[in-house]
Amino acid sequence: MAGESGEDELERSLRYSIREGAAQSVMLGFGEYYLSPYAVALRATGFQVGVLSSLPRLLGALSQLGSSRVLKLVGARKPIITTTTLLQALMWLPILCVMLLDDNRVWYLIFFAVIYHSLGGFQQPVWTSLIGDIVPKGCRGKYFGKRNCVTGLTSFLSIVLAGLLLDHFTELHMVYGFIPLFLVAFYARLVSNIYMKKIYEPPYKPKPGADFSFLAFLARMGKTNYGLFVLYLSLMSFAVQIAAPYFVVYMLEDLGFTYLEYMVVTSSAAITSFLSMTLWGNYTDLFGNKTILRLTGLLIPLIPILWLVSSSVPYLIAVQAFSGFIWAGFNLSAFNFIFDTTSPEKRARCVAYYNVLNGLAIFSGAMFGGALLRLEPVFWSRIHLLFMVSGVSRFLVSLSLLSKIREVREVDKLTGAQLVWRIFAVEPVRGLRYLMVAFRNHNRNNKNRKP
Repeated sequence: MAGESGEDELERSLRYSIREGAAQSVMLGFGEYYLSPYAVALRATGFQVGVLSSLPRLLGALSQLGSSRVLKLVGARKPIITTTTLLQALMWLPILCVMLLDDNRVWYLIFFAVIYHSLGGFQQPVWTSLIGDIVPKGCRGKYFGKRNCVTGLTSFLSIVLAGLLLDHFTELHMVYGFIPLFLVAFYARLVSNIYMKKIYEPPYKPKPGADFSFLAFLARMGKTNYGLFVLYLSLMSFAVQIAAPYFVVYMLEDLGFTYLEYMVVTSSAAITSFLSMTLWGNYTDLFGNKTILRLTGLLIPLIPILWLVSSSVPYLIAVQAFSGFIWAGFNLSAFNFIFDTTSPEKRARCVAYYNVLNGLAIFSGAMFGGALLRLEPVFWSRIHLLFMVSGVSRFLVSLSLLSKIREVREVDKLTGAQLVWRIFAVEPVRGLRYLMVAFRNHNRNNKNRKP
């Protein structure tokens, strides 16, 4: 009976984790996703938008250097997570109030965003340690695929509703449209904290000798599989952030998109992301995270290059749909690979060190992109240069490092060409066949109904 009770508690915790993630996604969709448009509405410069997109994440990553030490002192993970979650929810109130200021209000927004991201960053290694202990090894791809599908759908619906709400405000009063958005984000984070408190926490028992310094990690970075993996992800983040913060500026200012057009284009990525999560989750379980990482890592460089081809809304919707599909596989396989290559007692520290380097890369990439913006324009939009440099940099990073990362699980072997064929040819045909059968059964059932 004790075993059955423990199993029921674990299953409930997995369900609560999905609900917690869904509530957090509402916060992201109504709040964090619209921080850069909020800054634009506050008349932020392109440089300030770049700082807002990068500096808070950098300091949020640096805050993780102390999370392992605090975890060791506290001896439990949930108190750390629930406390920082509550404080992060409260940060939406001062973020909302900066619109009432006249001077330097964008810099105040950046200041409060730094605190917001620092609280979220501080808890991330601790949360990763906890979730890694309660999700069974054999079904991580399936579970996180399902969880990401739910959170992706919730995020998409939140982004759409927030965009529709903003679109009702005139340009003169646009800034006031963010009041209901950020209040929803505030309450959603409180709800996620309620579910977080219900999740079961296995006893945290750090092993002696599991501690190692950040400098020791850097010294062995190029010699270990996890170190090479972290190096690859960090350099990829640098390449991505050369252009990523400036897509908002490009759409809202250079292309003159309305908030509704901005929402439609960007949310198309969320649609394909959550729709493909189950597929990617099954594929990571079957063929390994490295296989998916290799395929998606070689396709990601195409995304900013495709933005150079056309500025029409239907075309950019298609580009973003492709982007969401590819990034879903990349992010899921990268997240699962962390669990494959780290032991439970070292996981929080390993995740913290990865996030520190990743945060430095994000900040450096955004600042480098900001420096490129100051050059004399080569194309009709200065941001086109950023798209080109980012795409080439992504390709060089993947080409130089992906082959050095090893798969650590016993999985079915599949070549890159076979994987491409299965994903882009077999799966669409299988989905079409399923729809045809469902449609045929629906018609048959209608015919068999008595009038």
